[in-house]
Amino acid sequence: MLAPIKHLLSNYRVVLASGSPRRQEMVKILGLNAELCPSTFEENLNMADYKEFSEYIGATALGKAEEVFTRLSAQGDNKNLIVIAADTMVTLGEEVYGKPKNAEDAVRMLKNLSGACNRVFSGVVLKHAGGVRKFTDTADVYFSQLLPEQIQSYVDSGDPLDKAGAYGIQGPGGAMIERIDGDFYCVLGLPLNRFCRELNKLFQEDLSS
Repeated sequence: MLAPIKHLLSNYRVVLASGSPRRQEMVKILGLNAELCPSTFEENLNMADYKEFSEYIGATALGKAEEVFTRLSAQGDNKNLIVIAADTMVTLGEEVYGKPKNAEDAVRMLKNLSGACNRVFSGVVLKHAGGVRKFTDTADVYFSQLLPEQIQSYVDSGDPLDKAGAYGIQGPGGAMIERIDGDFYCVLGLPLNRFCRELNKLFQEDLSS
């Protein structure tokens, strides 16, 4: 998907503003040689200031990108710098499910997700010296009806404790999911198809002059 711009990418310093192992792995899958620089942006935006979940998640991703871009720009020329930032959240109805506070909170979340459809939002930002390209993708995740012992066993494994919504689709948590409507990689935290399309557009439109 990045073949049309592969020769151009080598001229740019591409930085992933994340410490997420899943996003790091996905960037490597694409053959993108990106440096890692986790953002120090404080994720404390007020949800009430945004009309839609997509606006909120996009603003959080933008905050991450701008923090890293500003910090690295202070160290030298930013003309050929591209910062990639992303943020993901899980929603059920009007409630946002972040990372569980503890094991009990994870059990609560999974009981609510059991037999229901939750929506995952992944906001992605590509920040460069000339501006910003950003988008938000969504995927609907349908859970099977879970037994209490299934939930407890999964929580006891420790897998859900560091994940938004208290589940990870790429590990044992994937067995709880009946189907997904949308991009599988959106649920993982970086929608690869849309990301590649936007990165191609960035070079063909934003950086073509």
